[in-house]
Amino acid sequence: MRIIFLAIFLSVLYSCNNDLNTIGDTLVPAEGYVDVESFNIETFTVQLDSFPTSLNVLSNILNSNNLIVGRMSDKVTGITQATPYFQIMGKGNNGVPNYDDNYVYDSLTLTFPFDYSQTKVLAGDTTTVQTFRVFRLNDYPRYDYDDPCIYNDATFPYDKSKPLGELSIRLERQFLSQKGKWYIKLDDALGMELFNLIRSQDSLLEPANTLDFIRYFNGLTIVPDENNMALLPIDGSSLQLRCHYHLNENPSTYSFNAISSYSSGGFYAFTNIEHDSIPNTPLAKASWKNPLPFSDGDQAVIQGLNGYMMKMILPFKTDVNTYRTILKVEIVLEPKVDNFEDIPEPSIIQVFTLDKYSRITGILTDLSGNPVYGYPEINPNYKEDRKYRIDITDYYNSIVSGVSGGIDPELYLLVGLQGTPVQVGTREIKTFVGTNNLSFQRLIIDEVPTLRIYYTNY
Repeated sequence: MRIIFLAIFLSVLYSCNNDLNTIGDTLVPAEGYVDVESFNIETFTVQLDSFPTSLNVLSNILNSNNLIVGRMSDKVTGITQATPYFQIMGKGNNGVPNYDDNYVYDSLTLTFPFDYSQTKVLAGDTTTVQTFRVFRLNDYPRYDYDDPCIYNDATFPYDKSKPLGELSIRLERQFLSQKGKWYIKLDDALGMELFNLIRSQDSLLEPANTLDFIRYFNGLTIVPDENNMALLPIDGSSLQLRCHYHLNENPSTYSFNAISSYSSGGFYAFTNIEHDSIPNTPLAKASWKNPLPFSDGDQAVIQGLNGYMMKMILPFKTDVNTYRTILKVEIVLEPKVDNFEDIPEPSIIQVFTLDKYSRITGILTDLSGNPVYGYPEINPNYKEDRKYRIDITDYYNSIVSGVSGGIDPELYLLVGLQGTPVQVGTREIKTFVGTNNLSFQRLIIDEVPTLRIYYTNY
């Protein structure tokens, strides 16, 4: 009888063209057909200790070769600086000049592979001048088979007093749409050093000797100026160091390409991300091991590059009432309205599961195995009225089914930008790879998140 009633109820409900997303907003619980209960969710802001930014992980999992460069300061999370590190290799000695020829060195340039038609500035002020400087590394990252990733907190030494070159540009569309035209002119002393290798047809330039060239050259980094106010992606696979020379009136170029891989198996390009929180603010205390309660600052934060995510202790309520059934369970997040900073909000957020030791165990899915996402909803009559709704009906029902007794205080969920926890190398703890690694999207929640349960009553 119960099943028959539920079927009739749902049939009538859908025939009236009612969206389940609005149940409880438009129907009155007192009618006896639908009842809604709401619970505050104990919520914290946490910050990932580290996450991989090396291209061997990003290209394989995210199909991306992007590195991040720039600097951003905002009033909520503080200063974020992204500095790419990469290595180059020779293309061999076929068809290059030698000392018997009268070739003349011209210049050394580094391509700056940013194409507005393919991507865009992650965040920041595109009207102000942004300055970038190139440095040669004093050391290089070694490939570690036990942990074949390079993480956001890695860095390598270089002489800050000796920049090889500098580029100052405005990141407006008319500048950045000129694909392939942006480059940084580098120091001629380094140019002559490499030109002499080319003319001598040095064996270091052979692809088979890439590791030897790495040990000789170490690599390069592009460092944003401290006054920059934008973050942007660059294509790490398209970085090139170009040595220009000529014979009589005929110009020639020898290109050192960014290393994609070589026989020992590594991608030697990654982004270092430095984050300085605003001193004496609650968010400055947040970490993975020290979750920041929502009550400290009356907000919770999700943000890419900095690794901010929301940890929730989810209440669940069992009900022995045989005359009502759970129709839907959702998490409702109300974002802060902030139009003063050019930082995009995410178009999608995702839910992950945690164990009682706060280790990421996996992706939350529905009964069909699909990941559980949250999407923004905007009131067309009042655009500042926005909510993110996350449907966790299947998960919630699987938890409360056959269980008696109130609220479980150890039911943890993690909400953040889209991604996946993966096992890397021999690490016991899964690492997070996703939008967080490549995006500066941010979501600030300034109302306590709520759990809403929709019931049918018989």
